[in-house]
Amino acid sequence: MKKKTIIIPAVLVTLCSTLAGCNPTDTNSEHRTWHAYSTENLLADWDYFDESDEDNAIYLDRDNALRFSSIKNENEAVQLMITPSNYIDSFDFECPDVTGDSGTISKDHFSVAIAYYMNVDFSNERSAVSGLYPDALIPLENYKFRRYDHIAEGFNQSLFINLRTEEDTPAGHYEGVGKLHLDDEVIDIPFEVDVHDVVMPNTNHGNSSYLIWYEQIINGEKRKAGPEMNMKYFEFTVSKRLSPASLPPELTGSINSFVNNYVEKVVRDERITTHRLPISIQNFTEAYIRNLLQTMIDKNLELRHAGDQTIDLFAKAYYYIDDEPAASRFEDVRLHDKTVYDIKKSLSTQLTAYPDLYQSFMGMGNLVTTPYSESLVATPETGGVTIWCPQVQNFQTEENRQIYAGRKAASQREDLEQAWWYVCNDPVMPYPNYHLDAKLITSRQLKYMQYNYGVNGVLNWNMCFFSKWKNNFSGPRDIWNDPIAWENCAGDGYLVYPGLMFGVDGPITTLRLESLLASSEEYEYLWMIDGKVQEYNDVHNTEYVTNELLEKYYSRIYENMISNLDVEAFEEVRLELLNVLEVLYENLDAGMAILLD
Repeated sequence: MKKKTIIIPAVLVTLCSTLAGCNPTDTNSEHRTWHAYSTENLLADWDYFDESDEDNAIYLDRDNALRFSSIKNENEAVQLMITPSNYIDSFDFECPDVTGDSGTISKDHFSVAIAYYMNVDFSNERSAVSGLYPDALIPLENYKFRRYDHIAEGFNQSLFINLRTEEDTPAGHYEGVGKLHLDDEVIDIPFEVDVHDVVMPNTNHGNSSYLIWYEQIINGEKRKAGPEMNMKYFEFTVSKRLSPASLPPELTGSINSFVNNYVEKVVRDERITTHRLPISIQNFTEAYIRNLLQTMIDKNLELRHAGDQTIDLFAKAYYYIDDEPAASRFEDVRLHDKTVYDIKKSLSTQLTAYPDLYQSFMGMGNLVTTPYSESLVATPETGGVTIWCPQVQNFQTEENRQIYAGRKAASQREDLEQAWWYVCNDPVMPYPNYHLDAKLITSRQLKYMQYNYGVNGVLNWNMCFFSKWKNNFSGPRDIWNDPIAWENCAGDGYLVYPGLMFGVDGPITTLRLESLLASSEEYEYLWMIDGKVQEYNDVHNTEYVTNELLEKYYSRIYENMISNLDVEAFEEVRLELLNVLEVLYENLDAGMAILLD
């Protein structure tokens, strides 16, 4: 694809500043409006309609119809792209009520956000191109309030339109017509919605742990920072089907405070899958560990004796002894883990009357961000790692995947081994990552890979690094103009923006974060399909393996952790899986026939 031949000011900071500064022209309005999938991060300053460029074939015939396909209780988004023929001084969008034989879905179920573009001219995504990348998704009204609603001639502007269905939204086909206002012109935008007769569970089944550096929030939210804002970031992360790694600091001032708030904010929230206990080399003393675990036991037994016979304070818990340890720190990892394990063994006798609690208490594991190493295998005698968490590229080969699968099968301790993974400054395309200038489709595929390869969870080091790390020092960063927070990686270290600048009371989402939300929801597709396969096995005394049946879908979107960057192919697979899911719920045998075909 070719960069647009558009004159840009010598000092270009963001699309917003560039576009706001362009002078209007008197040319007639013949604007191009076209749809894009939510899995596409299309640059503002690239020409996607150059007929001489073969890469543009998928864009040339794109109409402006917005087509949504989802199940109930799900988010589904598409993008309306605007490429104006002349300067647009202001724009607006009205979502419609959509109607069908099943009734009406009101316009209130739709939300509109405007993509804010960041100029990326250098990063470690070596296969990426420089240009203006969409990232922050500003609510439409907040965007207009700041008078950012301009579009320069020939630039591409994304409107991110999300549909949120409810558990009781009737299944069926719906249609309506939205209204796009470009200055004095009004353009009809057709809406088509298909709601499938399956309900997305509220409970998440794909484990995650996304760290919020609460001390960083003040760098973005300034005067609005504080306990209330910390909780908004926590709850916002949960709303995106991600589990915050830690509670806000004001809820963890003492062990009792931590345990009580942990019960209410984590244990009782079905959306949260995992939580990191405040145990690490940095705060490690044997007395502290024993006090923390004993307090958790006491609280759990208190709640059980009070009548709550299902509450379990340990089922979601893990501890994080060390981060990316060098070989020189392996001995410390072993010693610290052995100490925790011995404390668990000594305290576990208090739980023998509750076999489920005993199992989950002893099952709490030690997660370490490291590839598998024989020298770190945990045994009752030596201590070590029980949750292996390497970077995703370590799962590229079948041989490596079998190592982690074998570790889970061969665990020598009661805290059974698991395999997680993470991304940070590495890897780069075509591996999955969250980098701002990586192809968005790679992060969308991450949860498919997780389910396929039996990975227990995904870790992320920060949701909101609003500073700039340079020369081993954290300093100020122009958040809205500088995309590099960490190690020359555009977007690494943050998945949200502070709401202060646009009058949003809390964090602002990103195109990347919405891709992760969609991926987490589609993980539930796979989980639900697996449940139906197991139901079929129980009825017919068969032994079908879900991932083997799904391989014909997986193989079309990635191979050995290498993403197929074809967005059209991905969307075809997603819709086919959605159809399989619906048929399985309508007629188990018919659905299995599709999978077995």
